[in-house]
Amino acid sequence: MDTTTLRRKLTGRVWWTGFRNGGIYALMAFGSPPLTGVVRDGSLPWLVYIIAPFTGVGILGLLATLKTIPVAVLLTRTCRRTLAQYSFDTFCPQITKVDGAEATKGRPKSMTLTLHTAEGQESPLMRMNPVPRRGPWHNPWPEGIDNGVYVAGDLPFGAVGYVPNSGTFFLMQPDDWDATAQDRNTAAPERVSRAQNADLTRRVI
Repeated sequence: MDTTTLRRKLTGRVWWTGFRNGGIYALMAFGSPPLTGVVRDGSLPWLVYIIAPFTGVGILGLLATLKTIPVAVLLTRTCRRTLAQYSFDTFCPQITKVDGAEATKGRPKSMTLTLHTAEGQESPLMRMNPVPRRGPWHNPWPEGIDNGVYVAGDLPFGAVGYVPNSGTFFLMQPDDWDATAQDRNTAAPERVSRAQNADLTRRVI
């Protein structure tokens, strides 16, 4: 898999999602008041009660979007640095969702999973965060993740997952960071150096 192309694709998805969501909420926040005035003076004044709430929704949505920018920048930066160090050389055809497995709306407190290779090896319990995150009206899990994911990284430190069915990315690190500390402490120097360059020697999510 062409990691360089996927790095560009990741960045493009994050920027597109941010501009799209920000634009929609800004239109609702700043476009609804003038439209409310026009409707109030028109022949159907009762439409004000339908249009006016969009202003509040737009303001809240815009504030929420702005609040997520620092997190999105951090996660995207870590994903890009990880993909500069590692390739998607492992495919896990099966995953087991642990927390939030049945969530279809809103956000579970945490999203964790285990990865299973074709040879039957199982990963530690991993906490994951989609990049970019899906809207609250969508299932928070990346679409198609049940059909398998490619993995780039070093699981005791962290990794980037790529879902080929939908072209979505997610960052993951061990859910119990302390329990996997021995694996990191006993890792060969080249593994540690690589993880440092990928920004994975500290807890990010």
